[in-house]
Amino acid sequence: MLWVGWIWIATAFVGIEQAAGSQYGDVWVFLRDKKDERDRVIAWRNGGKGLSPAEWDLPIRDDYARRVRATGAQVRTRSLWLNAISVRATPEQQQRLRALDFVESLQRVRTFAKPVPTVEAALPSARLALQEDYGVAFEQFAQAEVIPLHQMGYRGAGVRIAVLDNGFHYTEHKAFARLNVVAQRDFVNEDEIVSDEVDQPRTGDETRSAQNLHGAQVLSIMAAYDPGRFIGIAPDAEYILAKTEENATELPIEEDRWIAGLEWSVSQGAAVVNSSLGYNIWDSGDSYEYADLDGRTALTSVAAAMAAQRGVVVVIAAGNEADTPWHYITAPADADGAIAVGSVDVATVDGRTPTIASTSSRGPTADGRIKPDVVAPGQGVVVADVRGGDYRRSSGTSFAAPVVSGICALLLQIHPDWQPQDVLAALRSTALDLGDAGPDTVYGWGHVQALAASGLRVAQPDRAAALVPFPNPVQGESVYFPLLVDRREEVQLSVFDAAGNVVFSRVWDMLSGTYTQQGNAPRWNIAADLANGLYFYRMHSTSFDRSGTLAVVRRR
Repeated sequence: MLWVGWIWIATAFVGIEQAAGSQYGDVWVFLRDKKDERDRVIAWRNGGKGLSPAEWDLPIRDDYARRVRATGAQVRTRSLWLNAISVRATPEQQQRLRALDFVESLQRVRTFAKPVPTVEAALPSARLALQEDYGVAFEQFAQAEVIPLHQMGYRGAGVRIAVLDNGFHYTEHKAFARLNVVAQRDFVNEDEIVSDEVDQPRTGDETRSAQNLHGAQVLSIMAAYDPGRFIGIAPDAEYILAKTEENATELPIEEDRWIAGLEWSVSQGAAVVNSSLGYNIWDSGDSYEYADLDGRTALTSVAAAMAAQRGVVVVIAAGNEADTPWHYITAPADADGAIAVGSVDVATVDGRTPTIASTSSRGPTADGRIKPDVVAPGQGVVVADVRGGDYRRSSGTSFAAPVVSGICALLLQIHPDWQPQDVLAALRSTALDLGDAGPDTVYGWGHVQALAASGLRVAQPDRAAALVPFPNPVQGESVYFPLLVDRREEVQLSVFDAAGNVVFSRVWDMLSGTYTQQGNAPRWNIAADLANGLYFYRMHSTSFDRSGTLAVVRRR
């Protein structure tokens, strides 16, 4: 449980080792107490165990902050929840900090290296099934049962989603034309702009680097609204954008920025937090060990668990480490109460079951909990091509996590009284079981299914109108069989000649959605040597059965 981790923080954060040749070190200074509004001292033993969220939010004592500065240390950030101050200090200054009577302990601020997600070539339109309104986004969101909720009017209105990432260049791309940003902050350069700037103190000329691109791609999955080309999962939600990661040669990020971004986002009213970042290796060359993936060792994991306890739905990418020596999920995906998300491919177009991405990090946690919790489309999904202005495919659990975050926003719009544990339970209990029967450490509880998790039911569509094949008579090479599918079904199509012989048969694994266009409706590709004449078809599933005739009148 979380509080065991707090005991560890309070008693075991000792000994600060400096990187070779470095005069300064970045360290957390953990404090012994706070004061409440009535000036009463609140002891901070065992990391604040037993205290309320209101007490977690009490400010750092100003007299303590002044005495910390008096040692010569440079204050970086403050964490209200951890009751700690992050500073840059020399070894001598750290010794003076340890000697202060209100200091509980010191711990080095971790600096992590994040693997780069796979970004594939610019999107060829022929690789995707198309559908009115959703365009190139249709497959991935139909696979997650998002579209039926949109059709019922749920698109995230009234829900605030915070995104913690490397920045968000959203100002130029058409996908973000109606993006509703209610708060934004750059924790790297310490200003209020998260899009591209030039001459930044830490990130330089951002227009000439990848800074702000990854976060914008993640954001597009949730927030895009470009009808006819791409619609995101929660385009009506309100967005809080926290730029916490500094891109460099190895894409490092300090945990104090992440924690500061998380606490700030919650203070701005975030109901859902998406973090498509995972950490296991520090740029100094050392790393966590598997034993540290217990949800109570990494401070990012501790903070994520605290946010969940406060009533915030926290969604974390599981990581892209399965085919590396590390193999396992990365912090803070091990956080207790957070939703860790693995990645599967987009499989709607060929009617097969989605398959886990080879890179998607595996569980369990070091203390035996099953992770990931669920999986979602992340391999070969479509995101905004931020510099190019259109859309492209990208891969990684970075892009599976915002699928789940967007769905969580829809669930909270439908059920505003739900707590994080209710959202997690709904996602787990309704997920499409993949892999081994029952929850496992590859797929978790299975593929997220938004409609099923909502508990809502879709009225049965008029399938008779939906199932009229076209064109008929058939004068070309293909005939299409449109469908309206309100839940995942296996659909079989059989075509017979006048003598009753089967000339075509196929089964599709159809996910919920509207399949009415040539690009996505099931089709019969007619063999070139098939004779003209009258043919009979039957299309059926567990919920419908339709038969009819087709006239093939191709010219020879």
